[in-house]
Amino acid sequence: MPITKKKKTRDFSSFFGMLFFLIVIISVILSIGNFVRYTTLLKQYEEMKRYVDSKVSEMKSENENLKNMLAPNSLLDKYIAAANYLQNFGYDFDRILVALNDDPTTGYFMVFVVGNENSWFTVKDKNTTYFSGELKPGLASYRFFYYKEPRIKTKYDIIIPPEATVSVGKTGRVYLLFFGVGLRFHPTKVVQLNEQTYENFASKFSLYIPGRQ
Repeated sequence: MPITKKKKTRDFSSFFGMLFFLIVIISVILSIGNFVRYTTLLKQYEEMKRYVDSKVSEMKSENENLKNMLAPNSLLDKYIAAANYLQNFGYDFDRILVALNDDPTTGYFMVFVVGNENSWFTVKDKNTTYFSGELKPGLASYRFFYYKEPRIKTKYDIIIPPEATVSVGKTGRVYLLFFGVGLRFHPTKVVQLNEQTYENFASKFSLYIPGRQ
């Protein structure tokens, strides 16, 4: 009996020893796993921190660039000033283009009002009114193209069909200066409008239009 008890006690001690050993082994494995996981999380944290720092630096740089762009006498400030200047003087700029640009492959006319009074001038057909307005005395800036469009078109260039109707408010006071196809700058024909309405003006004034009889 004493021997059996002694054996049981030894076996019991061995069981607890093995159990303790397994617990130590499992604890070591878990510790290694936690260390690896901690290392991975730390690495991810460092990468995220570097990413956030880089974005913050970029934002600071962009803010500095924006401040520099909006500062007085900056490039953007000068650009806005130049745009406003051109907008304010756009009328004169378009008139300069009208005066400089003359393509002999096109056909157009301009309107000249004599005297001291304004005169109403209209170009239209059955479906469309291409121009209708009061013109001041002198040579108007508008060019009415009845054959081909200009290469550089401004707000003073109006495209009209040669079959359109021309009407005036003051007869005898309005002249049409035709710049014929194939010639440059000087008018090839000057017509005084002694009637209020001229239908199919190209045929009425015997204008040369390539490809038409």
